[in-house]
Amino acid sequence: MAPAVKAVLNGDPNIRIVYKEFAILGPQSLAAAKAALAAHRQGKYRELHEALMASSQADEESALAFAKQLGLDVARLRKDMKDPAIAQIIERNYQIATALGINGTPAFIIGNRLVPGAIDADAMAEIVREQRALNKAGPKIQ
Repeated sequence: MAPAVKAVLNGDPNIRIVYKEFAILGPQSLAAAKAALAAHRQGKYRELHEALMASSQADEESALAFAKQLGLDVARLRKDMKDPAIAQIIERNYQIATALGINGTPAFIIGNRLVPGAIDADAMAEIVREQRALNKAGPKIQ
């Protein structure tokens, strides 16, 4: 999905994207999610998240290798990954996903619409247009 998301973002400067780490592929994806969230503390969340999503492996080893390539302080990253606040964010994301009926990735919420599963950039851009039209026609989407 990374190329489709990037294409939509590049084509529309008015899109706001909010990533939620939802590590459902076991301990390795949990470690990668913790690394991405810890990278936020060094101002590199998006860069590390995108590197992991574009990679064929999203585990602790690859996360730390990407972190080093991106110029993060890897020792600090390792320490921050163990912070209980990081685990709480991931737990809260699980709770949000459960409440919304999301049980897999990728999943998108575009406006008021839940889009489970992969879609291409054209379909994503069309849903954005539809949701904006609904927003103009009715009450504000919050």
